[in-house]
Amino acid sequence: MPLSAPSPRLRRSLLPSLALLALAPLPASPQGGLSRSEPAAWVGAGALFVGSLFLDRAVDSAVPEGGGTRLEWASDGLNHLGRPQELLPALAGVYLAGKLAGSGRVSASAAHVAAAVLAGGVPNAALKFTVGRERPSVTDDPHRYFPFSSKNARQSFPSGHVVVVFAAADALSREAGRPWVSALGYGTAALVAWSRVYDDKHWTSDVVGGAIIGVLSSRAALGLLHRRFPHEGTDAPRVALGPGGISVSLPVRRAPGHPATDRIPLD
Repeated sequence: MPLSAPSPRLRRSLLPSLALLALAPLPASPQGGLSRSEPAAWVGAGALFVGSLFLDRAVDSAVPEGGGTRLEWASDGLNHLGRPQELLPALAGVYLAGKLAGSGRVSASAAHVAAAVLAGGVPNAALKFTVGRERPSVTDDPHRYFPFSSKNARQSFPSGHVVVVFAAADALSREAGRPWVSALGYGTAALVAWSRVYDDKHWTSDVVGGAIIGVLSSRAALGLLHRRFPHEGTDAPRVALGPGGISVSLPVRRAPGHPATDRIPLD
């Protein structure tokens, strides 16, 4: 039985749910900033980008003119995830849900992820206009550049969709601090990158460059935000399943002068 595409309404309704699911299990100290302990990773990312430049023509020749059709339903659905006009309202919903639930951490994390996405928009817009690379949908030559062009057909580098999803994936990964969130986020972002090449909208190096820009933007934004606006204390309820049943503990802040926060168990 062939797989069919999920409805647009269903795709949009899944975004807030996935965001809430990813943001719920927050660690005590979310991470951010450009880590000095990862120089090899950044060197490797730069080498990957340079290597992708040599793959542009070969990969494009394997993509049908105007994009593939067999997996069009998948690429269309994935492209929704790379649109800030859909992702940002979903994060705003998560922010409000956190406020209504009294969870400052969820609200703060939603705001941090949104800030990371917005931060990626600055270098994305500047590079698109400055570089002026022609899209593979209008040329077979990956080395056609028209700097300072405002035409959409000449704004291939970097992929804006990929900048958005990798900025969001990196921010979610660092805010949630859970391996499964990282795997889900980066895996989804990689699929969005594939869809942009499959749809003949971008060269391979456009999506690789977009991924690097998204991650860099996220870490720069989170580093600033976590220094200036750190998360509040552990204010999330905890639910545990034990031999005696389910236990719930609620945080209770002590009076001023007491450094710790007690938790009242509700058995």
